[in-house]
Amino acid sequence: VREEKEEVFEGYTFKSKYGLYSEQMAQVAKCLSKAGEYAANDEQRNMMAAYVEHFTNGDITKHKEAQQHWVRDIGPIVECNIGFIESYRDPAGVRGEFEGFVAVVNKEMSKKFANLVSRAPDFLATLPWPQEYEKTNF
Repeated sequence: VREEKEEVFEGYTFKSKYGLYSEQMAQVAKCLSKAGEYAANDEQRNMMAAYVEHFTNGDITKHKEAQQHWVRDIGPIVECNIGFIESYRDPAGVRGEFEGFVAVVNKEMSKKFANLVSRAPDFLATLPWPQEYEKTNF
């Protein structure tokens, strides 16, 4: 289904075309549905289900819901994320690039990083800039 939608926002007209990649998104949804069968916990299962809905019908609220499950899935052994996520290359920081990844934890390396993070206050004190440049809340 290729549908055009026109919206006006703050005096600017935006035109969107829906369904241009519906065949590819259907394949993505099928694979995510299958991946949900192997989820390690409810957060992952719910994340996959929300992604499937998002990629099936384009509902952005379902993608946001999937992202909320992703954030709540603390310390997964296998982690994934997919969608129009990063906006680094857009000067306005608005348009996202489509990305997908699956990452598997290297437990031995994670121990080393955990040690480094736990010692961060000691390292930060030796850095050559004033403390007001440090970001404490993320």
